[in-house]
Amino acid sequence: MQKITWHHECLFCKRPIQRGRPTLIFSTDEPKLYGISHSTCCATKYKYGHFQMCPPDYLSEEQISFLVQFFYRLYSLPGGMKPNRELRFCLITFLQDYPASSANPMASLRKFLDEYKHRSDQQLYEGDLEADFLRSLGEIQKAARENPVEVEADFRG
Repeated sequence: MQKITWHHECLFCKRPIQRGRPTLIFSTDEPKLYGISHSTCCATKYKYGHFQMCPPDYLSEEQISFLVQFFYRLYSLPGGMKPNRELRFCLITFLQDYPASSANPMASLRKFLDEYKHRSDQQLYEGDLEADFLRSLGEIQKAARENPVEVEADFRG
């Protein structure tokens, strides 16, 4: 199993990551982890999925496998001003507190709904947002178990 830690080479500048907030870089076209980057190096790399470890800590093999599948599926959902974009926004809210949000995904859903009702650009979601949110998380978790990524990130020391 590969272990990503301090002094790991940045995907973009090739210098070692020695401090700051390391950012995991994921493919949005396929379920794949590209590597890790300084937060400043990846700031303008919009074709990738970014997961900033804030504060830098530890992500297990299972958590990284989940994120690999998560970013791939997240970017396949409608976004921007397209209809049914709310599921994507809801999953992004879940990601903001990951991995802590995985203990209670419904708290993320409630947080999204509370913030969404104050937005001026609301759209009507065609379907059951709660059911689709939970179904999406279940599908992502199932795919992560079936296709594990043998990588862990440990920035505790």
